[in-house]
Amino acid sequence: MPNRLKLYCVGHTLPLFEPSAPFEMLCPKSLGIANELVIDDDRFGSDVDGAALAEYSQLFGLYDMLCAGDVVADDLFLFQYRKFISPVIGGGLESVSPWVRVLTPEMAPPLFPGLEQLAALKSRLSVGSVFDFGESLSANYARVHVVDDFVMFVAACAESSQMSSADVKSFATIRGIIPSPALCYIEVDLFIRIMRILKDVWEHYSAHYQLARSGYQRRVSGYLLERLHSYLLCKWLLDNTEPDIKVWQRYVITDSLAVSAPGTVKGNEELK
Repeated sequence: MPNRLKLYCVGHTLPLFEPSAPFEMLCPKSLGIANELVIDDDRFGSDVDGAALAEYSQLFGLYDMLCAGDVVADDLFLFQYRKFISPVIGGGLESVSPWVRVLTPEMAPPLFPGLEQLAALKSRLSVGSVFDFGESLSANYARVHVVDDFVMFVAACAESSQMSSADVKSFATIRGIIPSPALCYIEVDLFIRIMRILKDVWEHYSAHYQLARSGYQRRVSGYLLERLHSYLLCKWLLDNTEPDIKVWQRYVITDSLAVSAPGTVKGNEELK
């Protein structure tokens, strides 16, 4: 029997481009379309700000539904309204961020992987490339976020049954990151394994350590979970725990391009 593949665009709005394969929106509020799976940020109750989880609110919801059998799939391809990964390397334009290339909405569809391409994959996991910060993950986090949150998140990692003391130390000191690690092609059993670890750590963090933040820092849980998600993938790449990992090109779509250096562009949105 062929594998059951589901494509999800995770986010609050429709893609800026026309994906060249049928997909379903995984969104926090209804967009009034037929192909949507609504997972509300408010489902955790008044004591938990689900929006602070960013896309992990919807990813945790998908994890719960897969575990319960409410969603049935063998493989997932996850992308966002302006980001995706592709086996096509070198398309688009260079960005000020070296880990991503830039596309206009018109350039995106030919680079978006098609159903036949995805169905033919033999990999358990395809993700974007690793970027070396040149400093530890904790030092880098402190540059643009509140370092206290990272310290308390590491405490939650230490209390979790999912991470060893060696894992915790390595997480805080690793130099590289896979930006936007939720962009992936992944077998469902591996997705469940990752989300189980992330959710267990987040439950410790949200119950005992999380402080409410405002403005840009409001999505603190999402930023921290993204770093832990990236660490797990980097660890598995390095220690061969998951040997069947492919590295694909990461793309960001913008409807406005501005030249910032010869041969280099950036959009009117943050490139992460």
